[in-house]
Amino acid sequence: MKRKSVLFLALSLIISCVAGCGSTAGEVTSGSSNETVSNSTVQKEDNTTEESSGEITEINWYVDLPYWSWGGVGFGEDLTSQMIMDATGVKINFIVPASDDSEQLSAMIASDEMADIITVEGWWDDSSRMLTYQMATEGYIWSYNDLMDEYCPEMKDNIRDDVFDWFAESDGKTYLLPNFAYSNEDLDEGEQLLPNGCITIRKDLYEAIGSPDMSTPEGFLDACLKVKNEIGQYQGQDIIPIQLYEGVGNSILWLSQYFATPYEDENGNYVYDFTNENYKEALQFLNKAYNMGLISDANFSDTRELVNEKIASGRVFCQITAPQDFVAPMETLYDSDNNAVYVPVVLKNSKGEDPVLQDIRGFGWLTTCVSKSTKHPKEIAKLINWLLSDEGQMATTYGKEGVTYNLVDGKAVFTDEYNDALASGDTKKYSLSAMNLLANYAFTRHFETDPTDPKILATRDTIVKRPMMKYAYDFNAAGLKFDPTDSRKQEMSQLSVKIAEFRTSAIAQLVVAPEADFESLYDKDVETLKSMGLDKLVEYDNDGFQNAKKALGIERSWPKYK
Repeated sequence: MKRKSVLFLALSLIISCVAGCGSTAGEVTSGSSNETVSNSTVQKEDNTTEESSGEITEINWYVDLPYWSWGGVGFGEDLTSQMIMDATGVKINFIVPASDDSEQLSAMIASDEMADIITVEGWWDDSSRMLTYQMATEGYIWSYNDLMDEYCPEMKDNIRDDVFDWFAESDGKTYLLPNFAYSNEDLDEGEQLLPNGCITIRKDLYEAIGSPDMSTPEGFLDACLKVKNEIGQYQGQDIIPIQLYEGVGNSILWLSQYFATPYEDENGNYVYDFTNENYKEALQFLNKAYNMGLISDANFSDTRELVNEKIASGRVFCQITAPQDFVAPMETLYDSDNNAVYVPVVLKNSKGEDPVLQDIRGFGWLTTCVSKSTKHPKEIAKLINWLLSDEGQMATTYGKEGVTYNLVDGKAVFTDEYNDALASGDTKKYSLSAMNLLANYAFTRHFETDPTDPKILATRDTIVKRPMMKYAYDFNAAGLKFDPTDSRKQEMSQLSVKIAEFRTSAIAQLVVAPEADFESLYDKDVETLKSMGLDKLVEYDNDGFQNAKKALGIERSWPKYK
């Protein structure tokens, strides 16, 4: 009861920080009780299969995202879920909350009715980090080390050690498995991945102004101004010279990477970006763009939907965004004008340094754990093992060989049957990629076939961003890894929130300030940050940076110092 009270208090604190009061009712997205199927199989420990008794083990899998749902017809009613049940003998009832406030998970824990499997946001979300640490230390969830040792030793063959070790707690055990995490084991030697954010421009408009050099800050802004003044409109609407991504925050992050803002110094210590000269230059670049009329006030309040609409309308010349988030509007634009395509541009700082962009590697999006209260640990271990396996990854991504795809020269080529379903919009019966909670895209991407459709070639982010791969690097150490038992953690977490809030408003003010006032305003902001305790936070962050490098087995992270 004491452990439960402590964890319930922690969850209550998280809820009060994330949201106010709201509905706690959840939604079961698929499945019903006590169903059986015949001829199902389960994996034996020697990786062979054997016929099961025909009884299906039914489990509850809670996904702490109100917008997540099974992408098929219903679990057990489409190809992917049937393959999961046949291979593992497990049927899944997915449960999602009604609102994004963690209240339902809190209620589960308080009532001792935790789902068998639980998926929450990854460690990039501080509240999730605190929650899963508490659940691990209070004994609410299995360590995968113990789960494997006791029920499924063969899972060790399907674990990516570098990712697994990153998620280890101070006891040396790992309680979470991520999805969409890149492991070095799945990368070719020397391979560089696509960047996350990317600056792209309308190729047709660029060529219409004579394809000027846009690699320098001055040349870039001059080209945007030329599009505004010499072309002016597209299909009767004013052109937006520069479009940011739902406000300034992410765009300045990606722009600062184009300006080669370091996160590590020559001595191996963590560097705070805002006070670095390259970051300052990126801010000045946006300030000048605003004062030239290239960035509008609407950027500061644009929602994702509004950005979608603007890109789809063809009004945007340059976007400082994540192209993968805007494939749909780029496709809409292409349908109306197949000359209106976006291409990347290489912008450098005033010193001519190459961009140093954060690649898409990361350590995942969501994290999944297994409840200690489950009555089916062995069956769950087998399920997770199969989902992590090459067989499971291929099945959940590409479907069934001979039905939805065939392997041709090592590539998964979709069958006519599946292509026909794609053309008619009838793909739910296959539910490919619906099971993405343990997806390993770093592995399955090797089987992707290069597209031939002109629209896909013009809009898919993996094609659009490909020229920028040579500037993309592993930034994982910059994500920092903190010891949850550090006595400074609560104080530093609160300070970090305050500084982040100040930065958000300060950056917005710096962008819209008169050019003549930028220097003094920036200096004043730096002084304010220091008075708030920035130096103390940077010292704490440096400890997290050193811990991260240690966990990754590296001495240096910034490309220049490797």
